[in-house]
Amino acid sequence: MKKLNIGILLVQFLGMIFLINGIFQLRLFTVAEKVICMKNQFQFQKPENWNRLFPTNEDVSNFWPSVFIWIFFALLMGIFYVAFLNWKRKLSSINTILLAIALYVLLRLKFFRKEIFSLLFRPIRVMLSDDFAIQCLVEGIVFTIIGLFLIYFSVNSKLFNLDKEVAEN
Repeated sequence: MKKLNIGILLVQFLGMIFLINGIFQLRLFTVAEKVICMKNQFQFQKPENWNRLFPTNEDVSNFWPSVFIWIFFALLMGIFYVAFLNWKRKLSSINTILLAIALYVLLRLKFFRKEIFSLLFRPIRVMLSDDFAIQCLVEGIVFTIIGLFLIYFSVNSKLFNLDKEVAEN
């Protein structure tokens, strides 16, 4: 087993942020009509639209938790992916544990719910389309792919001299 590799940990951390935000944006795409309705409700939107999308009060109270749970699902999927890749390359399990702890802290700080990372890319997203659903779809696909590639190439790259370390062992 190799020692802790900070470079790999940082690249995996960035990849996980992209992955979690991408999956969250894809989830927002699937419920874009409801999100738009929720955001516009406070501007006195037509009640018939609200009643069609949220027929009962339970639908309203269960809506945001059903959307935000996907952040946790993305976190779990990403941690399993990272753990598998680190295990395959015989990297220290400390890398995976530290990554999980750091992402859990971000999760508790509502980093993903507030879409802080997505705000950096908002001008590009708005430039591509005026439709919120299309914006979420494009951003979700791009972020998910970038995240998966960053995580994959963090352990399969010559950037961190992993092949040299494997040859020595």
